[in-house]
Amino acid sequence: MHPRVRATAIGLMTGLLTGLFVASAEWFLQRDGTLDGLEALSILPLPLAAALLVAFGCGERRLTGRLAAVAYLTLAIPLFGIGIGGADIPQQVVGGAIGGAFWSIPFALTSRSTG
Repeated sequence: MHPRVRATAIGLMTGLLTGLFVASAEWFLQRDGTLDGLEALSILPLPLAAALLVAFGCGERRLTGRLAAVAYLTLAIPLFGIGIGGADIPQQVVGGAIGGAFWSIPFALTSRSTG
């Protein structure tokens, strides 16, 4: 597989897991009907967990920093907006996958490997 396509696919997986983790945490934490500040802050480590899981699972430990950036950008732009709109878990997972693929493109284009 071409290295740039692989980098984009890894970014897509990172976004997908970020969407799944964040949406599941929101669903679990909102069972009382509200999501207060402390509960919202507990969501912040989840994108890092998604990035680490993908980096170690794909054997690309050197990409951990880039995948963390992709995960947090995915949380900031598509997932935050989709979550405010009241999306359910599958919608946030798809939005996370699209966001992860989008935010990984700049890293894929600037990668030094020529494959």
